[in-house]
Amino acid sequence: MARGDIFDDTMAVMTGPEVAAAAACGAGVLLPVGVIEAHGPHLPTGTDVLLAMAVCRTIRRHAARELVIAPPFYWGVNGILGKYAGSFDIRPETAAALLTDCLDSLLATGFADIFVVSHHGDLAHNQMVLRVLDAVRARGHGGVRWLYAPARPRMIERLGQSGEEPVWVPWTPPPELTRFRVTGTLGVHADEFETAGIVRYFPETVDFEALRGLKPTALDAEGLAEWRTGDAAARRLTPDGYFGAPNPVDPELWRFFDETARSMARAIDEAGA
Repeated sequence: MARGDIFDDTMAVMTGPEVAAAAACGAGVLLPVGVIEAHGPHLPTGTDVLLAMAVCRTIRRHAARELVIAPPFYWGVNGILGKYAGSFDIRPETAAALLTDCLDSLLATGFADIFVVSHHGDLAHNQMVLRVLDAVRARGHGGVRWLYAPARPRMIERLGQSGEEPVWVPWTPPPELTRFRVTGTLGVHADEFETAGIVRYFPETVDFEALRGLKPTALDAEGLAEWRTGDAAARRLTPDGYFGAPNPVDPELWRFFDETARSMARAIDEAGA
């Protein structure tokens, strides 16, 4: 049976006293955020959550300050693929209420620095996260911040932000992120990057037989804009639930996530307590 191990290395396998001690010592918290949604015939529906977890584990390994990982938040918003089999179509208000409660629980335990690490490019989802973080920060919790993963580098701009706002933990993507070979196919979902990451970190969840025969989609920026309207358009343009080239051409492409996490770890250390 394929395993996702999303609780390993998180607070879910710590005792209450251990969590309290970490908060008392000034540890920061990494909160992996994602959704459960269809990721083609080759990747697990928990891909976004699993990759957020992999990034958080690598961040913690490389950061100088003490960090603990919260159990992942996986009830995000699916504005595009919410009706596909395997997807959970969560209302934005439901997701926002639950994320707020999760953050408030961490704050009540005594954690002052909480870093949200989200691997999900849906605009409606990211708008929800930003609203929640802004509201929590407006209540005086300035240590609650967003450590955005640039797998989809234009998201901050799409949110109408500059990246200089206090809610963001700023960091500069290293040049290594541009040195990997890619197919050149426009991809945004269950593509070569996500496949590379899941094959590296969670190979037992991949359907390699299905992956072997998958061909790249042939969609351009105009198709992407239409696909983002979701529902019927997404079904028509990506009937199999993936957008891009599922098979990586660079066996080292998984290191994109590793290099991203290393840079995030440095950003956390530089942000201070």
